[in-house]
Amino acid sequence: MTTPENKLENASAERNTERGAAPGVATSPFARSVASLKEAISYGEGRVPETVLLDAAETLERLSQRRELSTEHTVIGFFGATGSGKSTLFNAIAGQNIALSAPTRPTTSTVQAAIWEAEGSEELLDWLGIDKRVYPQTQALAAGGEATKDNGAGGGVAAPNAVTEPAPGLFNRIRRAVGGRGEMRTRTGGLILLDMPDFDSVTTTNRDLAARMMRYVDVLVWVVDPQKYADAVIHRDFMVPLAASGAQALCVLNQADKLAPAEVPAVLASLTRLLQAEGTDAHLLAAPIAVSARTGEGVDVLRDLLAQVAAAKSLSLQRTDAQLHATASQLRTYAGGEGTVLAGAYALEAEQKLVQACYTSSHAEQVLQAATASYRRAAGQRTGWILTRWMSRLKADPLRRLHLGQQDETKSTSKAEKSASMLGSESENAPELVASSLPPLSAAQKAGMANAVRQYSKQMANRIDEPWKRSMKEAALSREAELPELLERDMIRIDYGLGRTRAPWVIFNALQWIALLSALAGVAWLTLISGMAYLQIQLPPGSSQERTKESLPPSI
Repeated sequence: MTTPENKLENASAERNTERGAAPGVATSPFARSVASLKEAISYGEGRVPETVLLDAAETLERLSQRRELSTEHTVIGFFGATGSGKSTLFNAIAGQNIALSAPTRPTTSTVQAAIWEAEGSEELLDWLGIDKRVYPQTQALAAGGEATKDNGAGGGVAAPNAVTEPAPGLFNRIRRAVGGRGEMRTRTGGLILLDMPDFDSVTTTNRDLAARMMRYVDVLVWVVDPQKYADAVIHRDFMVPLAASGAQALCVLNQADKLAPAEVPAVLASLTRLLQAEGTDAHLLAAPIAVSARTGEGVDVLRDLLAQVAAAKSLSLQRTDAQLHATASQLRTYAGGEGTVLAGAYALEAEQKLVQACYTSSHAEQVLQAATASYRRAAGQRTGWILTRWMSRLKADPLRRLHLGQQDETKSTSKAEKSASMLGSESENAPELVASSLPPLSAAQKAGMANAVRQYSKQMANRIDEPWKRSMKEAALSREAELPELLERDMIRIDYGLGRTRAPWVIFNALQWIALLSALAGVAWLTLISGMAYLQIQLPPGSSQERTKESLPPSI
């Protein structure tokens, strides 16, 4: 079994990483996990049992609240059945008579807290709902005498929140390796010990209080006795379910003085085998130990384990992480099985089939032909033969005949409106959609479109289980009747480019005008020459002819 030192060192490293971000910051892994699970809970409404969703939501709220409180304090609860002696053991650990112990049952009816390092613990205790609080480091108890500040507990015992260990450093390790006496250091941490009511109490309120606090504490100390250590109620109703939620725990066999010395190892071995068989041993911080609160046997060992837990200052974070993972695992059982929603090439193929079916079952082909004819008409009006292009205006535009493309001509192109559009806001002058003149879909077209939607939802949800498969189908069919209207609206919203001039059209149109004007100028000049020749009007000689004659020799 992993040593408690190793477990606590690993948990301490996780704590240091987590504390790099402030509590509640959305960038921390914990905050992101909580946000994701809350989103999963919202998706599960109507599909996952309401009790499961309520329990998950309550758990997430509780864990978030715990992260906002002191993580310098570790809350450790003593849980046990009636007569297990947990209150007596609680007093032995504290070194003072804090919890009431008596032969009458039930003895403990409220939660009693003993706190070491009080600073920062008040809000945590208020959140736990604990009113009975004792501070062994600063208070004098009538039953146990005055607590000393040096050891933090009464009766001259060591404080259960302090660990004395060799100081780190290479030189110090060398001194110890050669037999010298190295330097020692003491690590402390905030500790809140809780003495709980019996979880098998005949009083219902006591049982409910103990069961509630099991969900709130950071570490559970299971106190069992030689007579009932194998009781099915303890293991089946409490230890196994809490281990499944990742609760870290210690298991203590109390009242070992009632056994013969030779019987103690056998009972401990039997308890260990029982824990291994039910799988709860993996969540123990240490192997089960035998103690006797009456004689003091093993109490120092348990106190040292508690001190290691408190000094690590990490089990609170580890506990919330474990409960978070347990909540995620519980919700995952309702995730629709091991399969996933269709994705990749298969999803693309299913989508293409749906698009093709909608194209075939709608008036998209008619609109495509009208858009093609409209484009050719607009191109002809700007690039056709100038003397005949006006004739194309005698025919109505195919898109306007269907009341399509009118949005293109009424759009404003001002910079302000473009900026508003980019920000997702609607301009005050934004055009309203108008009804098109497309004929209504026939019954066969509507049936084809509805069948395509059903086939698409069936293919996408083929690999997942209920209730998500049914939900996906219902979601697809819930707007089946709206699909024809939505398609028509999309056809109206399409930018068909009416009224837009293309650069090649401008160039070709300019060349035509240049050619036409050049031809007209040539015709006008020729007409002028012919007219003057007919009227026998001699044209003045050109300047080029005069220069030619002047340059000739006199003999010529």
